[in-house]
Amino acid sequence: MAKKLDFTAMENCVCVNLRLVTRTMTRFFDAERRRMGVRPTQTPILRALTFKNWGMAELSDRLAMERTTLVRNLRPLEREGLVKVKGGGRGGRVELMITDKGRKKLAEAYPAWRSAQDKIVAILGKDRWTNMIRDLDHVAETLKKQ
Repeated sequence: MAKKLDFTAMENCVCVNLRLVTRTMTRFFDAERRRMGVRPTQTPILRALTFKNWGMAELSDRLAMERTTLVRNLRPLEREGLVKVKGGGRGGRVELMITDKGRKKLAEAYPAWRSAQDKIVAILGKDRWTNMIRDLDHVAETLKKQ
């Protein structure tokens, strides 16, 4: 039987527990993929750029990422030639695009991502993860409307 939680207790705080789990997952995925040279925090950026070029503000919104965090994650990608940044300066629009090298790096990192993904899904179970992601998407959409 599942333990009943006291939702008024700080140790059951939704935000604290989600952040703890996401940091743990990030460390796990990072360890699996470190040798590929792309961090889990950079992968969604590269993946989003495979579909289209984005402006900085648009990509920040799309990934629900603070712009300063996005910039911090973009710098090494740009330095390594995986992402190209065009424009900017004094309020000008910045356009972000993935390079051929970035596409290749993302493809090389895929097996390590898949291994980590498969391990976590096996721990959770496919049905449980399916329900969790559906529920988390619902929460995110609801919160965006508030």
